[in-house]
Amino acid sequence: MLSEKEIQCLAERASVFAGRNLHIHIIANPVAGGFTIPKRVLAHRAAIEAALEAVADRASVVKSCDSRIHYTTAAGHAGAIAAGIIGQAERDTDPDALYCMITAGGDGTSFDVQSEYARAVLENGHWNLVGKICFIRLPFGTGNDGSDGRTMQESLSLLVEDSAFILQSAVKVTTSGTSPVSWYSFNIASIGLDAFVTHMTNKLKHRFPGDSYKLWLDIACLFYERVYKVEPIKISLSASDGSPVASIDSKLLLFLMGVSGGRTYGSNQKILPDERNVCGMKEMSLGKKLFLKKHVKAGTHTVFPEALLYTADRAEINYSGRILVQLDGESHELDQTCFPLVMERTEPFITILRKPVPKVSDV
Repeated sequence: MLSEKEIQCLAERASVFAGRNLHIHIIANPVAGGFTIPKRVLAHRAAIEAALEAVADRASVVKSCDSRIHYTTAAGHAGAIAAGIIGQAERDTDPDALYCMITAGGDGTSFDVQSEYARAVLENGHWNLVGKICFIRLPFGTGNDGSDGRTMQESLSLLVEDSAFILQSAVKVTTSGTSPVSWYSFNIASIGLDAFVTHMTNKLKHRFPGDSYKLWLDIACLFYERVYKVEPIKISLSASDGSPVASIDSKLLLFLMGVSGGRTYGSNQKILPDERNVCGMKEMSLGKKLFLKKHVKAGTHTVFPEALLYTADRAEINYSGRILVQLDGESHELDQTCFPLVMERTEPFITILRKPVPKVSDV
């Protein structure tokens, strides 16, 4: 299992936290793949031990540090835990206090924790939390949540090596209708085929051990258009200042918007391989789907005419049929009453850690 004391040992020696009164809260789902799949457990253990060895001779740089691990016991529990931590941070008057929320669970754990924070800041106006709370998202799920590193070694390097705070946006997705609903994505929000993949993943991974569900997932995806008929879709893309970017009127297998470009989801699918944060894939034959699959994995699909890529801050989507939407691995079914559906990037508000970008003179 994950040890809060080992994580504390790394964090209190991380230069990014120097001079802070650090409060570490690890929110962990003990049934996530990172805790239950033996191969991943061993890899995580090795990464933690290597990180501890790397900082063994370093002194603590924080003013003080405490840590606690919270294990989730039910769906939605991570959000409730996060709400309590957010409330504690809100009441804390110490100017040097920093609450570091570390998620170690499936995609749903990370999604629930960050959604609670998004509502506190964006909907309830508690912008003072931006300087009080930071996030580290460990890779314990299926990879849809935009974890801070594809591997535990990569994630822990943010504590072992030099890193800096940056602010990240989210994608807000809002339905229409008499009772509109809003969700947030902290990696990639999408509708269509890949939302169906997410939906089937969530069903199958509970029925098949380890990663064996992925074979059945590939088979299920071949039948997507028998379950959800692909209808024409109209999408208006615009920039943050409202200026138009593009209009789409076509049959699409999928459409997605990322918090930024350069993002992956699922098993490291490089769906947004460059600086562009919007992608649509036109309807195509089964043979073309199978052909393009390896290109999506490698991020080389952008050269094919079926792939539509843009940079945009807002998408207004009109659709007349049933379709699935997914947000960081959480799926919901939509019908025509939910449209127009709006996807839009928020202003930056999530404090995370990133390694400094090398200067040209350093390369």
